[in-house]
Amino acid sequence: MRWTKGPWSWLLAAVWLFFAVVAVPVLQEDHTPGGLLVGGGAGAVGLFAGVRALISHVRLAGDELGYVEHLRTRRIPWTDVTGVDIDVLDSASPLESVGLVVRLADGTQVEVPAVAGFAFAGRNRRLERLRAECERRARAAAGS
Repeated sequence: MRWTKGPWSWLLAAVWLFFAVVAVPVLQEDHTPGGLLVGGGAGAVGLFAGVRALISHVRLAGDELGYVEHLRTRRIPWTDVTGVDIDVLDSASPLESVGLVVRLADGTQVEVPAVAGFAFAGRNRRLERLRAECERRARAAAGS
C-alpha cells in the first residue's frame, strides 16, 4: 500500500486552518450573537476543511485505488479503470496546476485533485510516476 499527496492539499490545509485560528480571537472578543455566529462558523468550517485537506490522499492498494477527498472517500477497483491521464485542473492560481484524471469503464472520469501539483515547463515528474504506476496496476488487474 502506498499513498501520496500533492502540494495543493498542503496549501489548502494551511489556508483553512488559518481561518480556524483567526476565529479564536473573534470568539474571545465578540460575545454578541453575530460574533459568536461568525467566529463559530469560521472556526468550525476552517477546522473541518483544514483537517480534511490534511487527510486527503491517494492510496494504491492491490485491488483498488483509494481516494480520500475533502468531502468523501472513494474506492475505485483497478478492474474499473480504463486509463489514467494527467490534466490541467481548474485553479485560481496563475501557476498551472495538474492532477490525475482516472477514466472509468462506464465512460465517466474522476478528477483526483488531492495529488495536484504544479507543472513547470508542462511536466510534473511525481504525477508522471504515479500515473504510470496506476496504469500498470490497471493493466495487471485487466489481465493484459
